[in-house]
Amino acid sequence: MKQPARNTIASSLAHVTFAQLILLGSGAAMAQQADTPAPAAEAATPAPAAAPAAGQMDRIVVTATRRNTFVQDTPLAVTAFNQDTLQNNQVKDLASLATMVPSLVVEQHGDSGGVHVYMRGVGSANHTELGDPAVAFYVDGVYSPRPQGATALMYDLSHVEVARGPQGTLNGRNSTAGAVNLVSAAPNTTKLMGSAGITVGDYRHLQTQAMLNIPFSDDVALRIAAIKDSHDGTVDFRRGSNVMPGAAKYGAGDQMGVRASLLWKITPQLRGTFIADYFLDQGAGNVYLAAEPKAGEKLRSALIDTPGTLDQSILTYKGKLNYKPTDGLDFTYLGSWSRYKRQNSNDADAGLFPGFKSENRTDWAQFDSYSHELQARSDDEAPFQWVAGVFLFNEKNKVRFDIDRSQISQAAVQQDIANGAVIFVQPTVGQYASSMSFIQGDRQLKSKAVFGQVSQQVNDQLKLTAGARYTKDHKFDIGGQNWACPNWPANTPLGTTVLTPDQMAQLVKPGTGLANTHNIGPGGAITAASCGNTPGDNTADLKYGQATWLGRIEYKLRPDILLFGSVTTGFHSPAIGDGGATTKPEKLTSYEIGFKSDLLNRQLTLNLDAFLMKYKDKLESQVVNSVLANFNAAGATVKGLEAEWVWRPTNIDRLTGNATWLKAVYDDFLSCDVDAARARGLTCGSTAPLVNVGGSTMKHAPKFSTTVQYEHDFSVAGGQLTPRASVHYETMTYVGAGAFNGDVPGHAGVKRQEAYTTLDLSLRFQPANKAYTVEAFVQNATDKAVKLDVNEICTDVGMPCQPTQQIYGAFYNAPRTFGARVSMKF
Repeated sequence: MKQPARNTIASSLAHVTFAQLILLGSGAAMAQQADTPAPAAEAATPAPAAAPAAGQMDRIVVTATRRNTFVQDTPLAVTAFNQDTLQNNQVKDLASLATMVPSLVVEQHGDSGGVHVYMRGVGSANHTELGDPAVAFYVDGVYSPRPQGATALMYDLSHVEVARGPQGTLNGRNSTAGAVNLVSAAPNTTKLMGSAGITVGDYRHLQTQAMLNIPFSDDVALRIAAIKDSHDGTVDFRRGSNVMPGAAKYGAGDQMGVRASLLWKITPQLRGTFIADYFLDQGAGNVYLAAEPKAGEKLRSALIDTPGTLDQSILTYKGKLNYKPTDGLDFTYLGSWSRYKRQNSNDADAGLFPGFKSENRTDWAQFDSYSHELQARSDDEAPFQWVAGVFLFNEKNKVRFDIDRSQISQAAVQQDIANGAVIFVQPTVGQYASSMSFIQGDRQLKSKAVFGQVSQQVNDQLKLTAGARYTKDHKFDIGGQNWACPNWPANTPLGTTVLTPDQMAQLVKPGTGLANTHNIGPGGAITAASCGNTPGDNTADLKYGQATWLGRIEYKLRPDILLFGSVTTGFHSPAIGDGGATTKPEKLTSYEIGFKSDLLNRQLTLNLDAFLMKYKDKLESQVVNSVLANFNAAGATVKGLEAEWVWRPTNIDRLTGNATWLKAVYDDFLSCDVDAARARGLTCGSTAPLVNVGGSTMKHAPKFSTTVQYEHDFSVAGGQLTPRASVHYETMTYVGAGAFNGDVPGHAGVKRQEAYTTLDLSLRFQPANKAYTVEAFVQNATDKAVKLDVNEICTDVGMPCQPTQQIYGAFYNAPRTFGARVSMKF
């Protein structure tokens, strides 16, 4: 497949910078630690101060309240990790962070290089241009609208902060389930410094990192960081796969990133930070595996007729200006421009029904977005505090996504397999071929908002906060088209020969007797004559406004114990679907009480958070009759308790972890069980009855889950040797699409992931001066296969690949991997 042109300047800068920096080296950024937070004018980049005393916990400064506050002084459920912690846990992207954060689940997906992010059982299963994530993703405070942005590599960060629950006041862009913010390490004007690191492992894993900080003066500094990460795929090609020698296996990765950050202290009152960030992913993507593997069949293997290709890039320019005219007043401007481009192909059937081919392909996609935000805030130390701002966001999407399908007879398939030949799908008369193309030339979102929040310190112990936001969204599609070729039922059963003359003319290539496959092919032109059909119209225009608000009370029981309670509202803007279909907005109200503590002279950190979230018209997505449809569930109730702890019983022992007790269910909701209907030969919207799925447990909502990690330091050879063991456990969870927990007839348990445990191990050495780190590690040491998502491959009743059966594919976690890392700082 033709590869897209890259941004030449950005690509060249990325490769040159990395080549130069790797000679100098890379590694972890220093943790942001301080005895008091930095002033607001230095938000997101507070300078590190003295390390904590022996046996005490690191204190990380976060910006979740638009002010610099320590995690333990922040009155909401937020988890934060510095770069050292991320590296020690082999975290390189959001997916590998999941077990470290309560209630966080990240599904990998194949056909668009994106991920589905869930928190507390709430997320979005739509990673196309038709969907918006329910867990908002930010980098340096800049909203990333496409879920593919969450696959970007985490490197040279100050910290990552994950806020759970609706963020409907200060961060209002569809943050109904939570928000993730990556904060990059800031340039330092006081000294020249750098770091270097390399990681090697099985599957030919190789990761190199580099960072160099250059102070040009007391007022100007430049920080350049780069990373490259590559590894072989984990899904073997089965006998009969139609792939060229040397083709990359599914699961293969080839990613790189480079970031340049310039800090300029323009005047004592005005400072600016300017960032150019580039990410490139040219891996193979992911592929469905058997959700119901046959006995003796290797799980991580597939019969492939479309090798995975992926070429996606994200180029972002960001600017931040802080102006502090007086001690009691601060202004911040944050602006950005980003371009995301993608081209990819994916084997959507994964050979689960040999002889049936379904190829998903993005011929081209470009998503341009920009944002402007202006904030004003009062002094952090005043009894009465306020923050106010305006926000403007625009995204323009252009994409062409194709699906090509065809099937040959089972007799031909079995003969090919018996002969050891490659299975080649070339239908003949009476066999099956069809294709679809979804072309969006101009789909846009324009969003603007105004927000404000005030806090009053009533006395030394009591603080009250109130906030509100008004958001207005405008979504529209101009001239979008859906093509379905040919113009006869795509569910014509295999072997059908009773066709009308018009259908036969569309099906047979004149003079050949061979089927006209109607496979469009990469970049192929589509016309009514070549397709045998006219396009559907996606034109739509949707405007919506919504006010959200927050009320919160904080009480300092002691200097080291914070109690808080809050009521917060949020909303997810309505969606536009294929054919111009629209949904209602999703709304929720969240009630939360929390307890945060630093006990035993900061040797024990214990945080508890209890929550109740009530959703109205909850947005869902599911494939119905070959189309990814957005729809509203009547409502849902999510309640639970989260706990996080870090305990250092001695100076050389650390026990950390989290636990979640969760109940997330749909309220009374009449809907059609798509999978059960297909199993009975029925069709939703015509012959299948509606059922009440109220009380069904939501996806990715186990009743209990926990991660427990233990480390112990040994004094060895003038340094410190630290073994680490991390165990994750969760009870049974539903991972299938839709709001239906009942077993599909003939497929008991296919939508469930039974209770499981995974184990990660590592052994780390640092000399006394911590000039370098050497580490060996094993991830998923027991090689446990965990289903993250399940879908039925043949999506229409009567499709030739399943006239009498259903075939389910699943995305799984990564298999067992091992490796070693060496990093240094100077």
